[in-house]
Amino acid sequence: MVGTKVKEKTKGEKSSSLDFSKIKLYVFPVLVVIIAFIGYKIRAVTGETKYFIDPDTFYHFEIYKLAIKEWLPKYYPLADAPFGALIGEPLGLYIIPALLYKFLSLFGLEMIQVFKMWPPLVGFFSIIGVYFLGKKLHSEWAGLWAALAMMFSIAHWTRTFSGNARGDGPFLMFFIYAVLFMLYYLESTDVKRKSVFGALFVASGVTMLSVWNGSPFGLMVLLGFASVYVIVAFVFGKIDEVKRFVKEFYPAYLAILLLGYALTPSGIVKVGGHIKFAFEAFLGLMLLTAIMLYGGKYLNYSDKTHRFAVVAVVVLLGFTGAYLYVGPKLFSLMSGAYQSTQVYETVQELAKTKWDDVQRYYSIKGTDGTLFLLSLIGIAIVVFRFLRALTQNNVDEKSLFILVFYGLSIYLMWTAVRFLFLASGAVLLTFGILIGELFKIVENMQEKASTKALYALLLIILFVPIPVVGANTTYNSAKVSGEAVSPSWEETLKWLRENTNEYDTATSWWDYGYWIESSLLGNRRASADGGHARDRDYIIARFLANDGTKSEVDFESWQLNYFIAWIQDWAKFNAISYLGGVITREERDNRGMILPFTQKIGENAFYSPYGLQLHIVEQEGQKKAVITVGNQQGEPVQTVIIQTGEVIEGKGDFPYVVYVFPNYAMAVYYKVATSNFLKLAFGVPVSIEADFTQKLLSNFRLVKNTGDLATYEFVPFGVYKIEIYENNTWKSVSKLTPGEYRAKLYISAFGRDVKNATIKLRAYDGNNLVSEQIIAQNVNINYLNETPIEVTLKVPNATKYQLVLIQKGPVGALTEAPKVNGKIVSPIRVLNDGQSGELELKAGFRKDYSKLDLYLRATVIYLVRTQGESRDDPKAAFEPHMDIIHYEKIASGLSTSNREVYFKGQASLPKVVQPYIEKLKSEYGDKVEIRGIRVEPVFIADKEYIIYEG
Repeated sequence: MVGTKVKEKTKGEKSSSLDFSKIKLYVFPVLVVIIAFIGYKIRAVTGETKYFIDPDTFYHFEIYKLAIKEWLPKYYPLADAPFGALIGEPLGLYIIPALLYKFLSLFGLEMIQVFKMWPPLVGFFSIIGVYFLGKKLHSEWAGLWAALAMMFSIAHWTRTFSGNARGDGPFLMFFIYAVLFMLYYLESTDVKRKSVFGALFVASGVTMLSVWNGSPFGLMVLLGFASVYVIVAFVFGKIDEVKRFVKEFYPAYLAILLLGYALTPSGIVKVGGHIKFAFEAFLGLMLLTAIMLYGGKYLNYSDKTHRFAVVAVVVLLGFTGAYLYVGPKLFSLMSGAYQSTQVYETVQELAKTKWDDVQRYYSIKGTDGTLFLLSLIGIAIVVFRFLRALTQNNVDEKSLFILVFYGLSIYLMWTAVRFLFLASGAVLLTFGILIGELFKIVENMQEKASTKALYALLLIILFVPIPVVGANTTYNSAKVSGEAVSPSWEETLKWLRENTNEYDTATSWWDYGYWIESSLLGNRRASADGGHARDRDYIIARFLANDGTKSEVDFESWQLNYFIAWIQDWAKFNAISYLGGVITREERDNRGMILPFTQKIGENAFYSPYGLQLHIVEQEGQKKAVITVGNQQGEPVQTVIIQTGEVIEGKGDFPYVVYVFPNYAMAVYYKVATSNFLKLAFGVPVSIEADFTQKLLSNFRLVKNTGDLATYEFVPFGVYKIEIYENNTWKSVSKLTPGEYRAKLYISAFGRDVKNATIKLRAYDGNNLVSEQIIAQNVNINYLNETPIEVTLKVPNATKYQLVLIQKGPVGALTEAPKVNGKIVSPIRVLNDGQSGELELKAGFRKDYSKLDLYLRATVIYLVRTQGESRDDPKAAFEPHMDIIHYEKIASGLSTSNREVYFKGQASLPKVVQPYIEKLKSEYGDKVEIRGIRVEPVFIADKEYIIYEG
């Protein structure tokens, strides 16, 4: 950094310099530890909840437990039911807290206690790290104020509070220390000291790669800093400085890349592709450096202009070559990946960052955005210092690093909300630099000590409210953070754990998949969650948002057993309706799909917290429903009184259907007014197809209801109506009774055809089977065009009857990651088109089977744009499809032992996937988007489905 002149003392004059050297040397470190401890307490307060606030943390807790047991776990069996999933996160994220647990368990701490401590500890050490980094880059004051800001900053708190154990928090911590050690390493002249700091730089650099899949940002910052430094130093003729930097930095950076890449086979680091890309970019920098250092024999390096021209041409050629080699992925290290799929469009933290988000994350109290705004002044000061140094023909490498770090952080921050945390390191550091600069001005004033002390005191009084108010605000906000898991969810999931088979699967909207899987709650396999089976999200949305046969999807191919519907998902129904293909992007953003009227006013009036009013009035002997919004009034399409079934028709100038319950009402956008979500969550018995609600409830049978959370047992085939022939006519009956008679069975086949099935009648006396008879064989039903099955029944006297449909169906769940030719492969993509190899897998079952067939099942999940001119058109709508396109038999006649099977044998898959995709593209053109390709090992056996019980 540029030095500051100090007034020379005359003989006998007392020092007037107020540098607080001793105070800063001894008091500041102690003060920073206190600040870090306060930061820890602010972050730890959320650990007092029973579970975790962040849903993803439930998953991270399970992998942390596996790491304690296995150290290098590869497979998580509860995700993407019934197949499980490979662990996609770098294992360093779990090994480090697992090591912490191994140590703290000696003092009696339990696994969950240590796990809850880990994120606040990351915050604690990050605060200390940013102090030392601020001190190194600017001054003790800068470090102190950066630490004070990080202590309370919402931007940093949001990823380091107890109950949020994601990888970006540890990454930023290790990155801060990597930069700190790098700076000490580069400035050290003592060999031993340089060796120690060089080793620490490499170690912390590799560690940062092991905790987060977004860690290439760290590689990018370091490489960006190195590139800009050597270019600027070269242009300004600092050849010796370039040589020194190359000699010291390049080997250390290369070591980080090589060691990081060496840890990818073990799974400790998972960003091998990015490391390879960074290595290729680093080779380009090395080539440029070689040209700069040794090209003087052939090129004109006589002045800055010529040197700059050489660099510009080489860099331009390099980027052109890289783009031709890599293509658009050239900038993948910079990508925020926001809004890359329709699912991600609906995830708040992946949404594009808005100024309101910045204000909220970087506020002192409320949404003032003060920290970010002050950081802009801080970075302006850094720019000024850097340019001033250049005018003196010096390259200030510390200021340059800050500029690169801040610039790349802000760029990434604006791509997606989730990166507001990542930018906190640079933003809070430059905030500290701003205030540190003010204190340095006071220290360097040519005034007597008492005057400077007064100025320093005034500065402290001016700025000290920032951390005081900020810490108080953040602490109080954290303190009122409630349980993420509501009592009804807790009750339901514990019921699921205690009353279902260990291999049973359940699903809801994907947000709750990690709760279903958690050993603290459901401990059951989930069809979809926040990080796995994202292609299935579209299919679940199709089921929830649609009605009739259009809503039917083959849940049996997922071996789904339970579906959980939550009333509170009305707030997410815009996203669900959009992903289900019912509404356009424009409607998603500008229309509320469900508008609740939660307050009843009188007998026929309801009030919505969103400023709407519903009145049911009577005019000229006819009832009419009126919606009032501000000064405007309109009539819904229909108003349905649920309790009586009364229907009030309306003009429809308010394009909603209103459902009126005894104590509340809700207006539902007309396109989703008969959706399955309303049937399952609210019990609204409406459908555009005759008998569909009755059919649906024969496939989804209510087994538990907490009031706001309904759990349904799913069966793909169910009897929704029985008719018996009596007195020359068919009449409906509610249940089977003893006797001999003809009957029609109306069977709902939900999303899957009945093929060559056998139907049996079983009679029980209590739990004892007293009779079993085949009543139908070779039964076939097209689920899109169902027809009743006529049978002759001989019903004995019994206390309970069952109708059981038996046909081929999928059974079992993988219990270990499959292998092909001895290598672990993805459970949902075991082979590619035309590939073959030795397949090895293990599966568990609910009961023993004597005859199992093993298939590879190929499935394509895709979207078809049904509206809009292009993918990005606001009027675009996308209809999801899931097509099972091929079954390839691998083995026959397998049998289980102790409800398990182990298979090892040859497997192959013909070229079926790509030809099918080409067929889709030929049919739909650019309207089709592939969202999932699955090649899954599936065991098929004769499977029993209870289609009636009574």
